[in-house]
Parts: sequence; structure tokens; C-alpha cells
Amino acid sequence: GAVASGKTSLARHLVATHGFVRLRTGSFLEARARQAGLDVDRSTLQHLGDVLDRETAYRWVVDDVVSPSIEANPECLRWLLDSVRKHKQVGWFRDRFNSAIFHVHLVAPEDILRCRYEERRQLGGEYAGATPYDAAVSHLNEVEARQLSSIADFVIDTSVTSGRDAAIAI
Repeated sequence: GAVASGKTSLARHLVATHGFVRLRTGSFLEARARQAGLDVDRSTLQHLGDVLDRETAYRWVVDDVVSPSIEANPECLRWLLDSVRKHKQVGWFRDRFNSAIFHVHLVAPEDILRCRYEERRQLGGEYAGATPYDAAVSHLNEVEARQLSSIADFVIDTSVTSGRDAAIAI
């Protein structure tokens, strides 16, 4: 889903109440940024993801983030990846894992997304810095992420469904 659509809140519910193990592309990118001595902010992480997309033909999420974790923990049956941003990334997941993939896409009205983003920007973390909402959502990752609803198995509007209820539905 789009930035501030509720991916992290839903992930927390799935992990806490349904036994999912969470994998984050953001954590992977943050570690790479730190190794390179770069700032860990939204813009830098987006740029690093774009570079990896070009260098790996969009396979880095499957090959470098997900597959090593699954191979190291074959007993785990419920994995949660937060998040995939592009059609080609979803395609690699479908190729690699076939019907084991259940793609959930989160949506919310634009005014709610904007408000959530600005609240989180004040709190810091990856939202910290001077990247205003309009600049963040105009990035190609966000544009493409919003289009993933057309290929998702399940779409949830987080303005009307709580993270808890969404986790139960999933």
C-alpha cells in the first residue's frame, strides 16, 4: 500500500496475534545505508531501493531479503513482508513462491494518508526530515505502490478497518 496506509500497524497485529514472522525491506535498506555511511531517511532509502531495482532487475527483495530468511527458518509457515513496492517485485514473488503468496494491499483516502504521514514525520524515524507528503508520494515507488491494488489478492481500506480486524480477515 501507499505510504501511511497502515502497513506497519497491520504487521504488528499479524505478528502479535497470528504468529507471523515479519521481514522488512526498510530494515534491509537501513542496514545498507548505514554500511555506506549514508543518512537513514525516506529519500535515501527510496534511492537505495531504486539502485537495487536496477542492479538486480527487481529481484533483490526476493533474493536478498526473503529467501535467505525462509531458507534459514524452514519450520516457519507464516511470513510477512512489509513491503513490496513494484509490479515486477510482485512478479518475482509469484514466480518463486507460486500459490504460497497472498498479496494484501492497503488503501485509505488521500486526506487520511496525508494526515498520518505528517503525524509520523513529527515523530521521526524514516519519516523524519524535510520530505513533505507531496514529494514523498510523487516518487516512482509510491506511484507504483498505489497501483498494486489491481493485482492484489485482497484489498483493505484502513480508514474503515482497524489493524486488528484486518489481521483477523487475513
